[in-house]
Amino acid sequence: MYLATLRKQLLAEALSDEEALKVVVQSDGSRTAAVNAAHRARISKLATDLGRVIPLLGNTLGIACSAVTEDSSSQQLGAHSLDLERADAVLSEFCKVLDQSQREADYELVLQLGCVGKVMDICSRIKDSMAMQSSAAERNMSPAMKQLSSVMLSALKWLGLLSKQKISRVFLLLTNRVVLLADVAVACLATMNLLETQSMQSLFLPQVLHVLSLHVKQTLPDSAACFRQKLISYLLVCGLSEKLRDLFKGAGLRGMRLFDGASPVPLLLLRSMCFLGTLVNAYRLPAEASIELTVAASGEAPSSAPVLQMLSRTDLFGIVSVLGTILTPDKAKAPGSQAAERAKLPQTVTSLAVQAVRILNQVARIHLGTLQETLGAYQQEFYHLLVCILDYCAVYQGPKPGQSQGQDESELLHESVVLLGNYCLLHQERQALMCYGEGHNLLTKITSLPLYYFMDEKGKLLLFPTILATCFQSEQNLELLRNEMNLSLLRNFLTALLEQKEEGRLTEAAVNGFGGRFPEALWPQAREFFSDEATPPASQPASGAV
Repeated sequence: MYLATLRKQLLAEALSDEEALKVVVQSDGSRTAAVNAAHRARISKLATDLGRVIPLLGNTLGIACSAVTEDSSSQQLGAHSLDLERADAVLSEFCKVLDQSQREADYELVLQLGCVGKVMDICSRIKDSMAMQSSAAERNMSPAMKQLSSVMLSALKWLGLLSKQKISRVFLLLTNRVVLLADVAVACLATMNLLETQSMQSLFLPQVLHVLSLHVKQTLPDSAACFRQKLISYLLVCGLSEKLRDLFKGAGLRGMRLFDGASPVPLLLLRSMCFLGTLVNAYRLPAEASIELTVAASGEAPSSAPVLQMLSRTDLFGIVSVLGTILTPDKAKAPGSQAAERAKLPQTVTSLAVQAVRILNQVARIHLGTLQETLGAYQQEFYHLLVCILDYCAVYQGPKPGQSQGQDESELLHESVVLLGNYCLLHQERQALMCYGEGHNLLTKITSLPLYYFMDEKGKLLLFPTILATCFQSEQNLELLRNEMNLSLLRNFLTALLEQKEEGRLTEAAVNGFGGRFPEALWPQAREFFSDEATPPASQPASGAV
């Protein structure tokens, strides 16, 4: 009910093509040079041809779909394949024009001629036919369906080229065409099994998610800011999140086997994770977050309740599970020994892990309680994952973070250190994670990082807020920390921050409590807590074990 109402509201608030084009031109400021005569004639002809093939394509879709289940005559399929070839030819030629064009005025003309609506119509029609084809591999497709797949890929390429221009992205957002693209993505995921062969869906999805990501990143004029947040909320709760969680679950069952050979699935997984990262990064919790499941009125920010419920329902997109099964496949071995024995991971796997952990940190920015509660239900699995990542990065990180060698591993380490602090902040039950395990526990591991993180200012701004968050108000962790590092480093760090705050010269990285990682209000208390003179309690609770 909520989703249907939100979709109707987006449709009602969307602008017509004429209104959106006017807003785009006005917001762009300076006018670009006019389209030259040759380009105008070529684009106008292609727009006309595009309008002519759509009615023919509608008939062809019915024939192509029926050919999947019925023994249609080759004559009938042959006649209609000409329509598909014609549509594909028009789109391919149009893509060449867009690819060669550098003038914004050319793209403005494409928008004026109504080409976006025509291409989106093609995508919607083919989307409706995908259920008939199910997830058959490319080699098992009928000739008509292969041609249909080619038309869809050309249409998505056309949208990708068009979306390189800001005016096009703003236009598609204001006219609500992005919702139709989300429908295509949901349809692909709904009919897809995680096959290592190239199905229609595995070919379409990376392109659709790439185009969606471009639009999610695009800001809108202030007058449409609430509309953009409603659209982002819709994309989070429209079913895409659940479908992508299921995709990751299937990937986890196959583990590292997915990344062997020439399978298209690794690219799909990476594009999916990047899309979710873009979406979560763009989402903003309303200033006064409502817990009511209601649709906001026009011009108001949407309720946060459906988004937070989705995050809990999907177990944060199933990220911990998929990373755990890919990075720690041998459950019988200790996680640290697996990292030490493992060869360097493929770059796709490392990039996937970086994006995944970054998403979890963005969830912490949105609502820390949701992150802590959801990950807390998987604390043992989460612990093993963190140990594996920290040990792996310790082996393969470059000599200094930021250098080309080991750069991906450095990013993964940094995101994981931040996540550990977010998980433990002001939560004593979660802080107990730092004492888990025999031998080197998590607190020992992060305090054994290279000297860069203790001597360089950038390194300290990354590591120290996590140490503060994992140990503040935990006498057990404080006592363990005394054996691992000199507490004066933390006190001096906090003293310098308090002085900078008083003088109004806090560095960007420290503003707003390191982005919420360790709030400014806690700094004075923390300086006293991490004192060498603080007396530990007479008895300490036993460390946890996993």
